[in-house]
Amino acid sequence: MTSQIVSLFVVFILIIIIFSSFVTVKQGTIAVITVFGKYRRILTPGLNFKVPLIESIYSKISIQNRSVELEFQAVTFDQANVYFKAMLLFSVVAE
Repeated sequence: MTSQIVSLFVVFILIIIIFSSFVTVKQGTIAVITVFGKYRRILTPGLNFKVPLIESIYSKISIQNRSVELEFQAVTFDQANVYFKAMLLFSVVAE
């Protein structure tokens, strides 16, 4: 009786470990993989494999275009106020 419970428990743990090795990364993002805190590789969008219990996902980064609006004020030599508005458009390039 106890050997069946132990074997079921071991099978259950193995199934959890196997299913945790598959990772899905959404379209438009990449995932950064680390091994014990050190950068290892990136995962591209789609279904990927990682070594369970050793590799971990550090962060997920959007690779779509992003925009930031910047506003600032400057004073010239003749004490005139000048207002600047700029829009910065950037994206992360996955190599």
